[in-house]
Amino acid sequence: MSSSNRELVIDFVSYKLSQKGYSWSQLEEEDENRTDFAGEEDDMDGVLNGSPSWHAPTSHIVNGATVHRSSLEVHEIRRAADVRQALREAGDEFELRYRRAFSDLTSQLHITPSTAYQSFEQVVNELFRDGVNWGRIVAFFSFGGALCVESVVKEMRVLVKRIVSWMTTYLTDHLDPWIQENGGWERFVDLYGNDAAAEVRKGQETFNKWLLTGATVAGVLLLGSLLSRK
Repeated sequence: MSSSNRELVIDFVSYKLSQKGYSWSQLEEEDENRTDFAGEEDDMDGVLNGSPSWHAPTSHIVNGATVHRSSLEVHEIRRAADVRQALREAGDEFELRYRRAFSDLTSQLHITPSTAYQSFEQVVNELFRDGVNWGRIVAFFSFGGALCVESVVKEMRVLVKRIVSWMTTYLTDHLDPWIQENGGWERFVDLYGNDAAAEVRKGQETFNKWLLTGATVAGVLLLGSLLSRK
């Protein structure tokens, strides 16, 4: 399982939780105190409780000596931060554009610990049934974030870490090949960085750049109906 993918998922989920007044750090503490989940710990380096931006130091201390990061390391850290920020902004814009559909979705999430994975699998498979594009990847993250928030709201906090693991596995196994073949996350930042989607909306320009097709919208609208099935 890719650690960088997991960090990206955790960062997005943490951000979405923080928007609703919940803390990933608090969930982490609760997990540490829950005996039936003893030993299940996540590497949370670089995820600062939903903070929208962070700056890594260019040096660190080892045995009292300052060790400077290489320019390549600094570049990779900044690149990862750019991806996280672009994904947050794209997710916000996606949810803003489809606010009504998303509101219907979150209000219809009839999930339980025993049915959550089946619901997640059905929705994600439907979302990518006709292929992958950047818009659907954004929808995937937004759906996972909404599912985590709803789990907390409905006092099923134990599901959050499970959902993060499901998202990471799907991202690694099913979406990574397409991402690498289509310019990698660098291409995503080119398309979505600097709040690009919001600028397109404000300027009333074509939305083709954002790659959200009618099929994507249809996929989102299907989320609620799939999750409402008993």
